[in-house]
Amino acid sequence: MHEIDRVLATVRRIVDEGRRGVLITIISTTGSTYRRAGARAVIDEHGNATGMVSGGCVERDLAERVRPWIDDLQPRLISYDATRSTDILFGLGLGCRGTMELFIEPFDAAHLPPLAVDFRWNGREPVARTTTFEGRTLLVESIRPQRSLALFGSGADADPVLQIAEQAGWRVTRFPSRQLPPDPDAFDAAVVMTHNFLTDLALLDVLLPSAVPYVGLLGPKRRGDELLAQASDAARAQRSKLHSPIGLDLGGETPEEIALSIVAEIQAVLHRRRGGPLQERDAAIHDHETVACL
Repeated sequence: MHEIDRVLATVRRIVDEGRRGVLITIISTTGSTYRRAGARAVIDEHGNATGMVSGGCVERDLAERVRPWIDDLQPRLISYDATRSTDILFGLGLGCRGTMELFIEPFDAAHLPPLAVDFRWNGREPVARTTTFEGRTLLVESIRPQRSLALFGSGADADPVLQIAEQAGWRVTRFPSRQLPPDPDAFDAAVVMTHNFLTDLALLDVLLPSAVPYVGLLGPKRRGDELLAQASDAARAQRSKLHSPIGLDLGGETPEEIALSIVAEIQAVLHRRRGGPLQERDAAIHDHETVACL
């Protein structure tokens, strides 16, 4: 489930049960923070949290503070600053050296936050959204829809791929080994692990010429080369999209370890990353798809 869908489902459940809560949105950050602008969480009147705007420390502090905010039902902006060397903030030791501006929106059944009222997905296109407060634009963001993975294979080795991808919040459609996808363009990635040469060949002939940006093939490199040699001209023309052997070089041996390397490679490719150690990265760790307007 997409993070936004999980947050909105929590808001609806809280109000359906006659309870109240707060919707928290990160508006801006500076320095090192666990989450970036656009991350959201919900905390109910009993201090139960869904979603994350930090590694958990900020949520715990907010849970102690929500009662008066819920009582007055007034939106507000608050700040957390962990840039001091002592790293003590409201009695918490925060691990990140950065600042966060948070937009707090208390709600009940009669006072829902705008996100819970008017947010709608736009198919597979990102949703442009602007958050305002007291006539000011706080945040402009492009909310990308849930990643969509087509998984071809019914073997036990495909099970952990499905499980890890779903835990990452992706939508996974698992096709029987011999079934061709009716609409491959509907997916962000496709993983082929049928263990059948002719079935794999038929799938590559459909998947590679499609708009799906990532096609991964299980098996040794020589087998992948043999498949490409027999594939259609249209498929060979898109061979740059084929990842064979599939996965990052993580030293995986078990089905679960191999599945981890597969999902990690898809994540890296879709974000145009190389998948190397973060300590060797010179640029910023996080992509910036939101614009804070404080």
